[in-house]
Amino acid sequence: MPTTTATPRPARARFTIQPLIVKTYKVAGIVALGAIMLGLILYLISNVFYFFDNSWVRPVILSPSHDKVLSATSSISEAQQRLDELELQRAREAAQKGKLERVQAANAAFIAEVGPTVADAGKGLATVSARRELSQAELDRQAAIDDLAVADRELAILDAAIATQKAAVERLATSYYLKARSGKIIVGFVPYDNLSTARPGTPLYRCKWGLVNCAEVGKILSVLDGEVTERHPEKDRVLRGVMVEMALTDARAGQHHVLFAGSKPFWIF
Repeated sequence: MPTTTATPRPARARFTIQPLIVKTYKVAGIVALGAIMLGLILYLISNVFYFFDNSWVRPVILSPSHDKVLSATSSISEAQQRLDELELQRAREAAQKGKLERVQAANAAFIAEVGPTVADAGKGLATVSARRELSQAELDRQAAIDDLAVADRELAILDAAIATQKAAVERLATSYYLKARSGKIIVGFVPYDNLSTARPGTPLYRCKWGLVNCAEVGKILSVLDGEVTERHPEKDRVLRGVMVEMALTDARAGQHHVLFAGSKPFWIF
């Protein structure tokens, strides 16, 4: 009677699992290739977009140690110190003028009092000393008058310098960067190429997923004085530009690496 040899159970299991493993590797390879292709496509889209785009704004967190804050603080401190020096110098000149006025007045009073007596006494030897004192008093009075004219001129120059310096201090005191002396504030860096789209009142958008899923998060309030340099949000390049003051309705937007001014990058997304 013929006998049949049964296929070992492990062999059957291996033949059953092997096709599944192959299919799994194929699916994994396709997924990996798809992810690579998707990443490459997104990378190309991002690079092409930033090559042509002129609407991006890079948020910058200003702190007391930021270069612009330190510069503004130093500038106003130096200006205030110069103003204090000018006012102190004026006070000294005013005191000197007062002294000259007293000298002039005292000599004028002495001449008015002694002059007639010396004139009535004649030019004898007895009045030589009195006439010498009278002549010296007249010389001192004239010298005081001349010095008073110089003092008046110096005071006028100092008054003009003080007015100019006060205006400089007041102008420097309005610097937006001084607001960061006591805490952090958020501004936006705009390169010169993007400045035409970053006007006061322009809305700002933040995109959660690269260039899509965007929502309005605030607006630009003003363009700040002074040139600054910052890095491009996507490329390793340092650009020249200016800072803008922003009003953000979402505080988290200030921590995002880039915002967009005017509209969403792809309008409807």
